[in-house]
Amino acid sequence: MFVDLSFFEVEEGKREVFEHDFAGIAAHAREAEGFISAELVRLDEELRYCWVERWRSREDHNRFNQLLFGLLLPERPDLARYSRRLTERDAEGYVVE
Repeated sequence: MFVDLSFFEVEEGKREVFEHDFAGIAAHAREAEGFISAELVRLDEELRYCWVERWRSREDHNRFNQLLFGLLLPERPDLARYSRRLTERDAEGYVVE
C-alpha cells in the first residue's frame, strides 16, 4: 500500500472554507481507481492540515494526481488564495506489514 502525506497552511479565518473546498477534492479521490482511504487531519499546529492518502500503488496515486493538478485544482483557484501546500514537509512511503 502506498501512502502520501501532504501538508497545508491556511489563512486565519479560512478553516471552514478550506475544509469545505477540500471535501470536493476528497470526493474525487474516493472515486479514483486504486484509492483505499484518505483523511484530512486538522493538526494541533495552528492553521495547518495534513492530507493522508492510501493507495493500492504509486501508479494509482500518480494517475489521480494528473487529474488533481490538471483539472481539479485549476477549477478551484480560490483554494490557492487562502491556503498553501507546505512542500518541504510532504512525504510518501509504503505501509510496513
